[in-house]
Amino acid sequence: MAHRARCLKDETGTLQFEVLVPNDDATKILLYELYRDAAAFETHRNGSSIARLREEAGTMIVKIYGTRCALSE
Repeated sequence: MAHRARCLKDETGTLQFEVLVPNDDATKILLYELYRDAAAFETHRNGSSIARLREEAGTMIVKIYGTRCALSE
């Protein structure tokens, strides 16, 4: 939750950041993140908050993967 708060406060291109725990597997965390544009996502992805998250979480993070999506109109 500290990572979420940092991203929303310090990264102006981060529009939404939700932390979700699946009902059927409390050992996982899903993140729903929304960015202003691709540049804002790259700023987030390469920023200090991600490095700090990895440091804080230590061995709790086993695997990180993401799916980029676009709005369907």
